[in-house]
Amino acid sequence: MDSQQKRAPTVGARHLQSLLLFLCVFCGYLLRVNLSVTIVAMNPEINSTDYYTELQHHVPIFGWRTSTRSVLLSSFFVGYLLANLPASVLGCRFDNKRLLAYSMSVSSLLSVITPPAVTAFGAAAMVAIRFTQGLFSAFMFPMVHGIMAKWSPPHERSRLVGFIISGIQLGTMATLALSGMLSSSDLGWPAVYYVSGAIGLAWTVVWLLLGAGTLDTHPFIGQPEADYIRASLSNTVDHDLKFSDIPWKSIFTSMPVWATSVAHVGHNMGFWLLLTEMPTFIHTVLKFNLKEDGILSSLPYLFMFLLQLPVAFLSDLLNKRKVTSLTVSRKMWNTISMWGGAVGLVILGFVEDAKYTIALYVFIVAIGCTSNVGFNINHLDLSPNYAGLLMGITNTLASSGGVIAPLFVGLLVDDPTSIEEWRTVFNSGAVVMFVCNLFFIIFGSAETQPWNSLHKDTPKTNKQDIEIIG
Repeated sequence: MDSQQKRAPTVGARHLQSLLLFLCVFCGYLLRVNLSVTIVAMNPEINSTDYYTELQHHVPIFGWRTSTRSVLLSSFFVGYLLANLPASVLGCRFDNKRLLAYSMSVSSLLSVITPPAVTAFGAAAMVAIRFTQGLFSAFMFPMVHGIMAKWSPPHERSRLVGFIISGIQLGTMATLALSGMLSSSDLGWPAVYYVSGAIGLAWTVVWLLLGAGTLDTHPFIGQPEADYIRASLSNTVDHDLKFSDIPWKSIFTSMPVWATSVAHVGHNMGFWLLLTEMPTFIHTVLKFNLKEDGILSSLPYLFMFLLQLPVAFLSDLLNKRKVTSLTVSRKMWNTISMWGGAVGLVILGFVEDAKYTIALYVFIVAIGCTSNVGFNINHLDLSPNYAGLLMGITNTLASSGGVIAPLFVGLLVDDPTSIEEWRTVFNSGAVVMFVCNLFFIIFGSAETQPWNSLHKDTPKTNKQDIEIIG
């Protein structure tokens, strides 16, 4: 394998795959997050500045109650929750490349029709569109993990897959910043949906031309690189497995899988609590206007994105030099993210100075990038053969965080200007993150599981795989 690694290009088709899938996640979050900012512009009940008086004659505005806004923010995640497991199962039977293209194109088209549909039919249309977008967006991460399980050599996994997942941060940052600026411009909030939809459709075309689900179907991968990737994955990836081979019972009774799922749930609770509600908190409590909301809300995700790449390289370096075992490494990085975030949330509820609040917000979100080399990549460690399916399972459970977070805020926060009510929200999020990471520390693992392969030499290949990764 060492000789094959030397012949493989330093930058090759595997890096192009990583870039394309990074852009996929970027586009997916443009479509997913846009409502978190535009809901402020669409609803004069939150923001009654002169800006709305000037635009109300040519840009539709709505008087949605807090409970209605919570339902709108949650509707995407209801569809997302329902579709994750079916999407991952379909990914085990059909071409991941095409499923990913279909899901992105439908989500993008729904974004484009959002302004006229909501203008004509109101909140009901928004709920229907967001729910359907959630259904199709559920294909993204199971397909990404399924594809990269066949493309990422173990000792490059943190870099290649971690970079892809960092598209969450860049997409979130771009959405929060651009949505605020576009909504505050003469174009108004409809421009946000047109722009994000157009970008998603453009990505679909590029992906169909340059992307591939497997090494054998890539249009121009070189033979040395293909041999190098195959050799690095030969002990864990079986290209001949059939749908009927899926070890359902072993997967659902695997404690490391449940540990990854619990960590995923806790992380998503904290992430979506901040993502969906901080624009409102910044405006109602800190008294920043809409344009400032978008820029300030995007800052943490910029720092998170910038921190992701060094963290991914450091993770691969530590694993390659065997400074720690892979299991310890995953737990260490995950703890920085979730327990650090929990502490930050608690403090956030007691800080009323605007500058310190923004600094804490940046800190909490930025250190969350370490989870991308923690639980978020653990699916590929546990079972490269079924990484996409595992992501579908854990993401199904974790998407409950996106549903519960805004509904929970709607239940607890009657007065959006009350710091005491927000404090209860932040403390609750901190408890969830702390407990979920504790479960991951106790029961989590990064060893390739015996049920990954049905071959009789599985225990031997597991050991070899761990040595390659380490």
